[in-house]
Amino acid sequence: MKNKILILIALFLVCLHANGFAQMKKVAQTGMTYLAISLGARESAMGNASVASVRGIQAIFYNPAILAESEGFGLALNSVTWLADTKLYGIGAMYGLGRYGAFGFDLVYMDYGKIVGTQRVDKSIDPDGFIVTGDLKVEDYAIGVAYAYPVNDRFSFGVKVKLVHEDLGNATFYRGHSEYDDGISTTEDFSLNHWGFDFGGFYETGYKDLALAVAFQNYSGDMKYWAEEFQMPLVLRMGMCMDITKLFMDENKEIELNTAVDVLHPIDYTERVHVGTELVYMKMFAVRAGYKFNYDVENYSLGVGVKFDFEGYKGSFDYAYTNAEFFDNVNRLTLNFAF
Repeated sequence: MKNKILILIALFLVCLHANGFAQMKKVAQTGMTYLAISLGARESAMGNASVASVRGIQAIFYNPAILAESEGFGLALNSVTWLADTKLYGIGAMYGLGRYGAFGFDLVYMDYGKIVGTQRVDKSIDPDGFIVTGDLKVEDYAIGVAYAYPVNDRFSFGVKVKLVHEDLGNATFYRGHSEYDDGISTTEDFSLNHWGFDFGGFYETGYKDLALAVAFQNYSGDMKYWAEEFQMPLVLRMGMCMDITKLFMDENKEIELNTAVDVLHPIDYTERVHVGTELVYMKMFAVRAGYKFNYDVENYSLGVGVKFDFEGYKGSFDYAYTNAEFFDNVNRLTLNFAF
């Protein structure tokens, strides 16, 4: 068994080392990029090294296979203060049926704030060369349904199907010439609905609490606005996690040092690495830190969390801070409930 585990870890490290051979950034190849933003405060504080370390209802956003580890009803509320005055919200609910698996539902909504619409005009009409057409109504949301099944006491798999909606409003453009001569004006509605899929696997190795996981997120067919085709932000994630204290103190019940590493292969960028750790005291209080490698904006993150039990209603409250280059820093809040 130990040899098999070592082989799996070696393969994982090979994938990690392969990050150094990527040379070209494959930017601007996807749309609906809000689907790639981390929602959970605990997971984000740990550098979004989450494909193996995520637990409970939050798994519906990171790796649906891990939903099979939970029983009963769970509810999650996530709020992200994102870049450039935008916000992201995520709500998830699940019900675990033990050996029969678990079902989940989630809703992710992107709030772009106030966007003022303008239209170019000849300076004889307006000296500034444009007029204000009113506030733009931009809408992005995704609704998902997930199922996870425990194949045995060590391995589980899961799948999520999501309907993704985007409405960018109406746009007027000109074919053939500029708007200042005899070009033909056309107004087109830029909105679409499309299906996306997440797949995940989770494996407990049997060595201490070492776990390995893989997730394939945001798989979709091609979508098209006017002449441009694109896909959702597809990414393959592989990761591992373990409570490091179990290497030295098997009987320790007061302190946990949960550590996780993820390797990502996205369709729209070069390979990325996430690392994170979480120090937990008495299974109640937690402090966290993480780092995301090969990002233009995000890098290190910090966070705290506390679990509570009020008259049989269990839950947790988590906060995460992520440093962002060129923008205001990112803040996340999460409330989880288990009944």
